[in-house]
Amino acid sequence: MAKRSLDDVFNNDPLGLLEVSVTKSKKLNNYAIYFDTFKELEDFIEANGLEPDVEAVNIHEAKLAARLSKLRSTPEALEDLAPFDTKGLLGAPVPEKKPKVVTMDDVFSSDLLTDDDDIFNLTHVTSGTKKQTSSQDMATRKKCVDFESFKPLFKQIQIDLDNGKLDTTGIKGVAEIQKGQAFILSGLIAYVSEVGEKYERRKGHHNARLRVIYSNGMESNLLLRSFGAALYKDKSARLISGSFLESLSGSTDRELVKSGIVYVLRSLSNDSVVNTHKEYLHKIGITTADVKSRITGANKDTTYLLADVEVVAEFTLYNFNLRATERLLHAFFGDAQADIVISDRFGQPVKPKEWFFLPLPLIKQAIRLIQDGVIGKYTYNPETITIEEKVFSKSE
Repeated sequence: MAKRSLDDVFNNDPLGLLEVSVTKSKKLNNYAIYFDTFKELEDFIEANGLEPDVEAVNIHEAKLAARLSKLRSTPEALEDLAPFDTKGLLGAPVPEKKPKVVTMDDVFSSDLLTDDDDIFNLTHVTSGTKKQTSSQDMATRKKCVDFESFKPLFKQIQIDLDNGKLDTTGIKGVAEIQKGQAFILSGLIAYVSEVGEKYERRKGHHNARLRVIYSNGMESNLLLRSFGAALYKDKSARLISGSFLESLSGSTDRELVKSGIVYVLRSLSNDSVVNTHKEYLHKIGITTADVKSRITGANKDTTYLLADVEVVAEFTLYNFNLRATERLLHAFFGDAQADIVISDRFGQPVKPKEWFFLPLPLIKQAIRLIQDGVIGKYTYNPETITIEEKVFSKSE
């Protein structure tokens, strides 16, 4: 039998076994396309001071104008981009000149379709159940009419962020949004004022309508899942945490009762050893009274190294056992405890126990972990001067 060439093989394939269709690559995620287009539009407007013109000679500008029009007319895009549209770019579409479009009603009323056969009467066909996004499901951003009532809240949040009473952490996943939480999104403070009734969006996933107030005087009623996705996508987004916000959120069923204050002090001593390390030498204490009253007469008390002190941080605790909290903090940072010996007014050596060689941010981190109830999952590493998550064995 004569050998067959490749052409013979390909040309004699009655079953079509050699017909191969090329699979098209998956389209980009719609969200990524919307976001990239939106950022490109923002860059163009920032550089040129006006929106792109659909009739521009520059083909790139004309394409951008067409994309802007498309975004403004796409409900899904408006929903996804609402958290980023702080300047209202998508809120005021520019009218487009469009040719007259022949509608389906025009077609059906045409004489061309006069026929006794009712070809447009569908039978034995069920309509689809998938619903398009309705206008009531779309988020809108508008001026907050009662913003004056929120102004003190934003002012206090900013003050507490500046003085260390509130802290920020990165968004590691799609955040679980709760009423009373505050975030930093697109450079603005976003406060979750209201969370509507939750409903099942997909099996195992729930959604709810939010009322989010922004520090620039605007508000939005976007969906919980959309807001969470926006936080996750914004690499600079942060969760603002602290007892002040926890008390607003009402996240606990117990009545919030102020237990006391954890304070951090820095010595103003002229002693050469203390003065050399004053940026890292801190006293960690707890009081039920006002901190300023607590440190009155510090220059006469060996607890304060017989010198005046300055308060560098305060943290209010609610529903905590103060004494147990103080012991926990001191034990947690036991390896960083300062070995300082001073003489009291009688010349007797005294070794204060509440001073530690620690950077202030590390102390703040530990207190936040205590407030969140997860300090047991972490440990202090004196070699790297960091707080690290514990590694548990399977038996543990």
